[in-house]
Amino acid sequence: MDSLKALIKKECDAECEAVITGRTIYLDMPLEGLTSKDQDRVNDAIKKMQTAVMAITRVTLSTDADIKFMVVNAFSPEKSVSFRILQNIEDVKSYLYMRISRGDYQSRSLFEIEGPEVTAAILEDKHDITDGEYVGRMIVSQINMAARSNPFLGALISMMQLRYYDVKDDVLYMTSSGTMDEKVKDFVQNMIVDETKEYAKKYEFEFESVHITDLNGDIVFDIKL
Repeated sequence: MDSLKALIKKECDAECEAVITGRTIYLDMPLEGLTSKDQDRVNDAIKKMQTAVMAITRVTLSTDADIKFMVVNAFSPEKSVSFRILQNIEDVKSYLYMRISRGDYQSRSLFEIEGPEVTAAILEDKHDITDGEYVGRMIVSQINMAARSNPFLGALISMMQLRYYDVKDDVLYMTSSGTMDEKVKDFVQNMIVDETKEYAKKYEFEFESVHITDLNGDIVFDIKL
């Protein structure tokens, strides 16, 4: 891991910590500017994070270690916010060997944002990611990104934020914060079904149902697929 840390220092001018747990490699890097009001500093921090992703990808592809998942955690030094990028190394190889298209590869982006309530905890969590967890987190990430990128959709679900919880006995569990207009509940349910089926097919994984509860434990959706 010393060589990876030296590479990040050279290419990103940033300190980092790197850990391998099972088939998962983690790279944690504190970045000044992530929460700055100065857009130039924010852009610089994002550029460093993207450079770190490319660096860890090169290292992972060249190592003899059995690594399948990469996690880059970029966080503010005070741990008030974290930006997390996850990649499946098989997706990278499939793109490089032209087994999947550029569009398909880009559709497999897994990006998570966390606030101060959980940032410190996730930086301590270095568990080995399972195939089911990765697919589950991918589905949640895609739904959340769709809501953020579409102003109309974002307004309809009123900043509802989904979070991956678990995969057990072929059931995908999520939690939901925020609120949702009851008039669009069927629309949101259809979106959840479509995203789940699409990414389960991409990764040849099978879910029987999706179970979503709110922060009080009340059921929001219990969807049979």
